[in-house]
Amino acid sequence: MKFTTFYFSGTGNTRWAVYEFAQIVGEKGHQADVVSIDIQTRLSDEQIRAIVADADAIGFANPIYGGDIPPIMRAFISRVVDQIGPQKMAKSAYAINTYGYVNAFGPTEMQKLLDGSGLLLSAYVNLGLCNNVTGSKPLDRAKLAKRMVKGQKELNRLADCLIAGRKRIKGHGPQLMIGAMIRKKIPEAIAKFYQTLGVDSTLCTHCMACVENCPSGSIRLKGKQFVFSSGCTACMRCYNFCPTGAITIDGVRTDPHKFPRYQGPDA
Repeated sequence: MKFTTFYFSGTGNTRWAVYEFAQIVGEKGHQADVVSIDIQTRLSDEQIRAIVADADAIGFANPIYGGDIPPIMRAFISRVVDQIGPQKMAKSAYAINTYGYVNAFGPTEMQKLLDGSGLLLSAYVNLGLCNNVTGSKPLDRAKLAKRMVKGQKELNRLADCLIAGRKRIKGHGPQLMIGAMIRKKIPEAIAKFYQTLGVDSTLCTHCMACVENCPSGSIRLKGKQFVFSSGCTACMRCYNFCPTGAITIDGVRTDPHKFPRYQGPDA
């Protein structure tokens, strides 16, 4: 069997998950491809149709932001649905979610996004790793390591179920009611998040890492100033991967020594 997973990863959690999944599937004697949906990949409509047609099962993997999937993945799934249209024969789809606190999105919401495509959600799994924004306490690497082991076991179960043609739908629960309320407020906050971002010019070296790594192409250098635009998907890559910690939020720059930037579970 061939599994192809389209993925978006903010600062590394989901990327780790899909490559772990691909390795597990490979060890079981099957094929697994991973395809980033970042703007740098520039997938054409023809490529999307060909990828879906060639795979036995299609996956969508992403972090959960405030009870919802990131705008970049929501837009991509809509594009896939538009491109492939109703399938003559239903094809299996699966979702891999990473989250820091709780996944309040849910399989029902995911299937709604796939409606009209002929992709039927046969698996929906959640991997609790950690938040990609460093809080007041240092990242607990020991706790993260335990969660990664747990995540590997879940990905192994996912692979077994997909290969055997069994469903594995996780994520139902009371948290979905909270998610429904959160989703009414979060989209506007994410849409305006780019307005909070800035650059401390005294620390910026113009290395262009923020521009090159932005998954939606929402950062550009205009003259000597960096401009953040409304395409921002609030992934925090610019903040977490700036080598000098020069990215500000609401005009505030936090000291990387006191608040280490999160660069993925295996960083």
